[in-house]
Amino acid sequence: MPAYLYWGEEDFTLEKAVKHLKDQILDPEWVLLNHKILDEPDIKELIESLQSIPMVFGNLLIEIRTSSLFSRGGKKSFATDSQYDKLMSLVETLNSNIHVLFISRIQRESGKKVDSSLKITKLIQKIGEIKAFEAFKSYQEKDLIEWISKCAESKGIKINKEPALVLLQNTGPELRKLDTELEKLKLNAAPKTTITKEAVISLCSTYENIFVLAEYWLQNKKSRAVIELHKLYEKDHPLKIIATLQTLLRRWMKIKIESQTKNSYEISRIVNLHKFVVEKDMEKLQSTSIEMLVEFKKKLSNAEFSIKAGKLEAEMALDLVISS
Repeated sequence: MPAYLYWGEEDFTLEKAVKHLKDQILDPEWVLLNHKILDEPDIKELIESLQSIPMVFGNLLIEIRTSSLFSRGGKKSFATDSQYDKLMSLVETLNSNIHVLFISRIQRESGKKVDSSLKITKLIQKIGEIKAFEAFKSYQEKDLIEWISKCAESKGIKINKEPALVLLQNTGPELRKLDTELEKLKLNAAPKTTITKEAVISLCSTYENIFVLAEYWLQNKKSRAVIELHKLYEKDHPLKIIATLQTLLRRWMKIKIESQTKNSYEISRIVNLHKFVVEKDMEKLQSTSIEMLVEFKKKLSNAEFSIKAGKLEAEMALDLVISS
């Protein structure tokens, strides 16, 4: 009676675990026939699928992605008592070659968990396996640096604590982003296998240039801001620059609002950034009002609309925003 429940905020490790389970269970020659994915199924579709048998030889893996079945109060909206009992019975009496994997993704920073008091949760705990994939917090520096080191090692490269910390400070604690940046570092370093602090700083230079541009813009140093903007044109399209600036402004707005009642440590937990990065941002934003940040964000949105609507050339639209 193989049943599994994988849940949590960290999609990256959850997806890797799903792939590992799939590789363990299924014959690669019959994967297409013996792997079903149900995305937010209703109770009727779920029950029908659990009554399936493998199409050919080997095991069947039924992957069920559901946000309501394991949530507190979710059972009432998901199924009647009789339907719920039927589901429980099917899970408990599965054929040995039918594997059911329930996946419950949790929104980051929501603080939610699967409801361990539910009968279905208790049943899977009894007959199968439950795994939690919780996201690292920005203040878990030691754990994150250890993860970066192991991830680098799995890619055949080595990164020491100092460059790993620089990477963490610039990228944040999301594992998928860190994995992507390590892949870039590996390609840039080849044929060398050791990642240096200088290599990490070089990789993050585009972001640093965006920060410089944004700072000049906030300080009303228009000519310097335009010079930095034209440097960025050599690497990125104006729409990509706008998207990065929008992300940065959203971050700064969040930090500015939260700084009215919280310290840098508390804010770092909310915005998922290292405390050091938050403190640097708070220092930059001392003389900047929320209203100014909102106004800048509106200007960028207008420029993006003008570009996509074909009203202005991309570079001209962004030049006008930065120099106004």
